[in-house]
Amino acid sequence: MLAVDIGGTKLAAGVVGPDGTVTARVRMLGRAVAAAVTLVDVSVVTVGGGVAQSGGLLFAPLQAAYARCARFPYARAARIVPAALGATGGLLGAAALVLAGDRYWNAG
Repeated sequence: MLAVDIGGTKLAAGVVGPDGTVTARVRMLGRAVAAAVTLVDVSVVTVGGGVAQSGGLLFAPLQAAYARCARFPYARAARIVPAALGATGGLLGAAALVLAGDRYWNAG
């Protein structure tokens, strides 16, 4: 799984330009995700943190930008989805690491 976590409020506010067009930021993010998927061959890209709360405002134009940049069949088959835990995923992961670090971290 590839996780993209960017400050959601600022990104969501800059997704659609004043004329209703998708901003360059979303096109660049779609291009970056397509490059990463092509490089590591993942089937699901999870977008988490505050960005996951942007809903269709982000995900529809991001998916369109991604589709234009994904060239290989395996890359085109990948899905971009919001994180199931939304903005709390990072916090829950950090808590799990602190409370049961030996289950998640191998110091050797």
